[in-house]
Amino acid sequence: MMDNKPEECSVCYNDYDDNQLRPRTLPCGHTFCSQCIDNAIENGQLTCPNCRAQHAATAATQFPISYAVEAFVRKLKDIQLTQKKTVPVKKKLHSLVQEQKSSISSLITSCEEVLSQLGEYRGQLGDWKTCHLQLQDRLYALVEQNKSAMKLLELEDTSVVNMTTQEEEGKTQLQAMLGSLDTGNTPQEVYTTIGTADECSMKIEDWLQKCRELFPNVKTVHTSVKVQETIREALEMTTTETGATADPVHLGDSASSIMDKVQEITGEIPQKQLTVSFLFSLIGHTTRY
Repeated sequence: MMDNKPEECSVCYNDYDDNQLRPRTLPCGHTFCSQCIDNAIENGQLTCPNCRAQHAATAATQFPISYAVEAFVRKLKDIQLTQKKTVPVKKKLHSLVQEQKSSISSLITSCEEVLSQLGEYRGQLGDWKTCHLQLQDRLYALVEQNKSAMKLLELEDTSVVNMTTQEEEGKTQLQAMLGSLDTGNTPQEVYTTIGTADECSMKIEDWLQKCRELFPNVKTVHTSVKVQETIREALEMTTTETGATADPVHLGDSASSIMDKVQEITGEIPQKQLTVSFLFSLIGHTTRY
């Protein structure tokens, strides 16, 4: 068996190393790795895989290490490693350093650009928050005016209930008077019944006059209608004209700046919006009534 590759064991074809595969030389002169020698020992005997010579042995460690083969293998590996280094190390490292510096500089520039955009966007968010707070105050004013209108309506409704109750009692009395006028037996009874009927009639006429004077309460009706009109107009502005119920614009992975995207979003919303001045004008209308 010829050793075409002296750096490897001719039995397992693995390269020799400094551990389990250390090369060891048998008395017959052939060299194998320690692991293959141990595997070939049977009943205290070792048969050389090459020449079949018999050697008394219990372990591979009783055969000497072939330091010459180890030195040869190390030299061979050094030669192979040197041949693979076709590019000078310094030149390659310099190129890697320059490439990394360029990448980092580019990232720093990108960070600065985005930080600038974030600063501008934060300013816009601050303006919007201020506007929302102002709108919120105006909306609270609308809510309070709505509550005031509700109180006026409750008072008006209570007055109507009271007047209705009075009218029911008066009508019942008048109906009773009709029956009494037909059952009078003496002139005295008829005169008495007529007198009582006159009193009831005067009360009912007084009630009718009060109804005509009290209802409807001009302030209550006017306030209720104008507040309803104002709130409806405000709600229409928030749900229809501002596009509050519309699907948001999907920008995807646009490479545009943050503020460009903001412009793209706001550009999809109609220009007529529920501004503070507009809402103030609505509230101003209702406060005059």
